[in-house]
Amino acid sequence: MKKLILALAGLVVLLAVLTAGNTARLAKHAAASTVAPVVVTVDSAGAIARLAAAVKFQTVSFEDGTRAPDSAAFRALHEHLRMSFPLVHQKLQRDTVAGLALLYTWRGSDTTLSPVVLMGHLDVVPVIPGTEPQWTQPPFGGVVADGFVWGRGSLDDKVSVMAVLEGAEGALRSGFQPKRTIYFAFGHDEEVGGSGARALKAVLMKRGIKPPALVLDEGGAIMPGAMVGTTGTVALVGASEKGFLSLQLTVKGAGGHSSAPPPHTAIGRLATAITRLEQSPFPLVLDGPSKTMMERLRDGMPYGQRLALSNLWLFKPMVLRAMAAKPSSAAMLRTTTAVTIVSGGVKTNVLPIDARATVNFRIRPGETIASVTARVRHVIGDTGIAIEPVGFRTEPSAVSDPTGAGYRAVEKSLREVFPDPRLVVTPYLVIGGTDARNWSDVSKQTFRFIAAPMEADALTRVHGTNERVRLGDYLTAVRFFERLLRNTDAL
Repeated sequence: MKKLILALAGLVVLLAVLTAGNTARLAKHAAASTVAPVVVTVDSAGAIARLAAAVKFQTVSFEDGTRAPDSAAFRALHEHLRMSFPLVHQKLQRDTVAGLALLYTWRGSDTTLSPVVLMGHLDVVPVIPGTEPQWTQPPFGGVVADGFVWGRGSLDDKVSVMAVLEGAEGALRSGFQPKRTIYFAFGHDEEVGGSGARALKAVLMKRGIKPPALVLDEGGAIMPGAMVGTTGTVALVGASEKGFLSLQLTVKGAGGHSSAPPPHTAIGRLATAITRLEQSPFPLVLDGPSKTMMERLRDGMPYGQRLALSNLWLFKPMVLRAMAAKPSSAAMLRTTTAVTIVSGGVKTNVLPIDARATVNFRIRPGETIASVTARVRHVIGDTGIAIEPVGFRTEPSAVSDPTGAGYRAVEKSLREVFPDPRLVVTPYLVIGGTDARNWSDVSKQTFRFIAAPMEADALTRVHGTNERVRLGDYLTAVRFFERLLRNTDAL
């Protein structure tokens, strides 16, 4: 027994030494950035006023079949852009695509080089009816107050469109001419599926463009490190995004009077299917951008977390359980399951003849629409329940290379205008959706990043109440895009 105890003690000591050694060996202790800060002069008052004015246009995308977009609002926004950025509209070619989307072409001096595509979208989501009184400022007022631009689109995503054009106007004012051709592709219906973005891509592919050296759309942002469990500030650059699938479950019943019910009504069978799905979540997988993100963030974490992340061979189950405890981090590790719509029955004393539920899945890279559908059928295990896809669907995007030249240009441009020595720039998995998904099969340097610092509660404001952007944060995005446009020459 004594020998066994000594052996176990020795094993514990060995593991302690090994894990501590790995933690020390893998520590990257971020040194001071080698990127020199660059001063970018911006017409701050003018830029803020132009963004505020853009917010006033009610370029709302409504769910399919509910209400058509106000094309006059989109065209008025187009005119606002023309008036706001005279050099852009003198020097670049502007085309209207799919009715309301915009494509700008900035010819490079060397057309043999692969181009760059900078993206954004002109549309916004509706304001939830009845919530208007909860807004501090009118949602389409474009009010500048208390250090913010308030209104729908100030974060999602007129902030990107306006910052790109402000950066281009500034670069043109100084006489900049890019070596490679740069496209600005601004869709008009990203919030309802992105047919405009697909049409923009089709136009460019028809022109025979080479695989872009960089594609950049909305997505991640500069966030307080506390939001992801670390210190300092973190720039999250989306290297991939989840797929989207909604499955409708339909159960048929015989109907009849409720006084003589069967053991399970259509609603009861549907409830059983829903319960099975919620009790059998998809497996947790730590790989790809999510794993890279955790590796880059661990130096700013408490020692115990650094120890675990530096020794996943031993602590991986514990790490997965800890991340699964929070919906936001669990969503980065698995395909998520969300029951969003349920209907069935017409009267209290009538047995339902059918019951339906819509279940939405956000599919992590590594799984597919087909594999998710097959697993759902298996988990439900009831051949009497029809399972059919409904509405918009898309596969998860390919994962872009965070060591490539495009990513490095994004990071360099950011560090030039945001010289915080504690800043960690990392790829991550976007759990929502963007128009960039259309390009990930063409360019291995397709990323998603709004180069503006965000408030800790920004995610509740996007698509929610009191959407707003800090004035200084917007100007950071403007400076970023001016630097990125110049840095494309070195790709």
